[in-house]
Amino acid sequence: MDTRLFGITQCDQVRAARKWLDSRGLPYVFVDFKKEAPTESLIQEWLKHLPFDSLINKRGRTWRTLPEDHRRQIIDQPSALELMLSQPLVIKRPVLVTRDDKLAVGFSDSLYASLFPQTA
Repeated sequence: MDTRLFGITQCDQVRAARKWLDSRGLPYVFVDFKKEAPTESLIQEWLKHLPFDSLINKRGRTWRTLPEDHRRQIIDQPSALELMLSQPLVIKRPVLVTRDDKLAVGFSDSLYASLFPQTA
């Protein structure tokens, strides 16, 4: 399976990740959350490898505009899954799934270099 990068085109972190991958000639498929929302099975797969709170962007506008009582209800994996399905833009970006099924959330040069050591 190809490396897949999930996010939105306007996100600075997604742009940086795409630039990093492109500059090293690494092929990937970009999936824009605004055009193709993640499925329940996809998010559940991510949640097998990551804690639910690492997938929720609590600094983003989507989280900040949720009513306070709704934010307080996100206390476990089922409540986080429900939120991510109903509000995909609350997912921290980018989410990278490499062709050998390594998973990373967010972007930094060092993180991506560790995932693709042959290109660093």
